[in-house]
Amino acid sequence: MRVVFLWAWMITIGIGMFQMGYCNVMFSSFLDILQPQLGKYGRDIIHDDNDFNAIMTTAVPAGAAVGAFTGGFLAAMGRRRAIFLVNAILCLGTGISMIFHFFSILAGRLIVGYSVGALTVLTPMFISETSPVKLLGPLGTLNQVMATIGIMVGYFLGFLAPLSLKSDDSENFAIYSTNSWRYVFMVPAIVAIFQCILLLFIFKYDTPKYYRQVGNEELALKSEQLIDPDLDGKARSLQPVQESTHKVKISQHCSPKYRWALMVGCLLAFFQQLTGINVVILYSNKVFTSGSNEENHNDLIRARTGTVIVGVVNWAATMVAIPLLFKIGRKALMLVGHTGMSLALIALGVLAIFEIDIAIIAFTMVFIAFFEVGVGSVVFLYLAEIMTEFGISMALAVVWSLTILVSLITPRMIEQLHQDGLYFMFAGINVIGWFFILFCIKETKGKSKIELKGLYSKQNNNFEDVEVNISDEVTA
Repeated sequence: MRVVFLWAWMITIGIGMFQMGYCNVMFSSFLDILQPQLGKYGRDIIHDDNDFNAIMTTAVPAGAAVGAFTGGFLAAMGRRRAIFLVNAILCLGTGISMIFHFFSILAGRLIVGYSVGALTVLTPMFISETSPVKLLGPLGTLNQVMATIGIMVGYFLGFLAPLSLKSDDSENFAIYSTNSWRYVFMVPAIVAIFQCILLLFIFKYDTPKYYRQVGNEELALKSEQLIDPDLDGKARSLQPVQESTHKVKISQHCSPKYRWALMVGCLLAFFQQLTGINVVILYSNKVFTSGSNEENHNDLIRARTGTVIVGVVNWAATMVAIPLLFKIGRKALMLVGHTGMSLALIALGVLAIFEIDIAIIAFTMVFIAFFEVGVGSVVFLYLAEIMTEFGISMALAVVWSLTILVSLITPRMIEQLHQDGLYFMFAGINVIGWFFILFCIKETKGKSKIELKGLYSKQNNNFEDVEVNISDEVTA
């Protein structure tokens, strides 16, 4: 029963990653709805469709970059308290985004983005600090599992948007009058309230590490008892030593003990975002609509169905990664993922030259699957294993900043390199990323928490003075 309780607790915390996935995609199906609505009733400011889409789609990543940077500072008030605060900010942003005006929607999405960015720091941190080492791998994958569920749900709810048919007056009336976008925008607030209720009445404790950071050993032991009641008193008394619960100042990240983990984590986040996943998903939507008639219901429904398929493949591949973490570890899984992505991108580049759409769709799914099996499912877990609170914030700020950059420069890259050129470019970046993982990334599977935190330290840690037998307590 304790294991079931622990999984339920971590799934509740993982709702933060659901918000990340959902809020990133929920707007995509309503871009063609809101722009005409705002224009018809004189509430628009940006009249060009491309500019409107660019501003609105980058609002969440822009806010998230700030949220990720501050997430580590918020964690100092307590991971659980910070989640309550961030959820309150998210509800505020949701309410503002439902006001029918360009600036209100934009401001709301920026605030929602800030909350999402902070949650991407707090959620992996909470799961990593709470999970027993023997379940750290499986529970760590909840980060990406919940994110892909959020993406999938966002794509499914896209079917609520009326089909955009420019010459059909009855359909245009539906576009001008629908409030379906408000229902979709409302979901994050409902989910946030639901998470807060669960944390308030069922899952009432913060992480043992936080309690020890503030000197509350009693609550730390109570929290640990919920996590693993089989821990004996001696093991619990040595837990502060194993987890290295002292707070790390920002200035200390320049020291040899922390700077290498910070550099490796940020570079891993860098290569994850430059795998080409965002551009490939963008092109998958275009492929689903290639040759279609925007006046035809069937073609537009096919495009939305194709988008949902992308979401399902995202989720399914992440589920496949969970048992693989037990068997081959984080580093090997990332190498396999980068190998598969590189080969898939090369194939996509060749197929794009010959414009073989069916094969492009198939290899797009292959690419997405390898992304989720590799860096997609591993990075959040790996960052939480090796980095401090501030380090995680910095790495995820890199993630969100690159998301903005890629979103803004992709249209220009498309003009200059064309579809095949983009595929080949990202294939080259993935090859570089493969060598980075091979030579710079260290395996964390099978290591204790004290070993994980000193993995990239230039100072030799002496583990012999730890009296507990850590050989039985290693990460899965």
